[in-house]
Amino acid sequence: MKKILVIILSISVLSGMVMGRQILQLKVGLFQPSLDSDLWEINMENLALGKQDMLELFYGAEYEFFINNILSLSLEGGLYQKTIYSQYRDWEYEDGTPIYQNLSLRITSLEVNVKLYPIGYKKLIFPFVGAGVGIYGWRYEQWGDFINFEDLTVQEGYAETSTYTAGFNGKAGIGFRFGPFFGLFLEAKYQYLKGQLSSFFEGFGKLDLSGFKYNLGFCFFFR
Repeated sequence: MKKILVIILSISVLSGMVMGRQILQLKVGLFQPSLDSDLWEINMENLALGKQDMLELFYGAEYEFFINNILSLSLEGGLYQKTIYSQYRDWEYEDGTPIYQNLSLRITSLEVNVKLYPIGYKKLIFPFVGAGVGIYGWRYEQWGDFINFEDLTVQEGYAETSTYTAGFNGKAGIGFRFGPFFGLFLEAKYQYLKGQLSSFFEGFGKLDLSGFKYNLGFCFFFR
């Protein structure tokens, strides 16, 4: 998958050199992880943690190379990072002190996308759809006090996974042109990503890193 992505990236860059119009998009938005895997479910059951707590800002940039008036290739990178300082819901120390446990998730992305503009991108208002593949570098950490539910002892601990995983995305949106060189766009995007956990999390399935992104972007047109 990595070799295929490198080849596609190279083709995209070379294609951009001979194509006409190009667009740079700077994005800011919200990423809502789906949290649909067993480790997330156990964390939400035991800790003061809900899906909405992982909602956080996403920052990204996309450089787009047009093949013709309705079709383009793009390179996109982005960053999401969230840290939660939490505690066990139903358990505490004998003196009433909370039992604290924290977690953090960071995802960086590099994607190659194909985008379609059904009525062309030169209109004042132009919808688009797209899809792509990517490599995602991600790091998941969990640290603090861990309860052993077999003997109800508490031990301080740390566990983490840091790796790269291939994934997919699909998107749709609408752009607004305010002149020959500047525009705005709204975009909804779904990221499909399942990552293999390290040996720290033995017995758990793949970690769900999928979710929806809702972005506002600024477009700069070149050529």
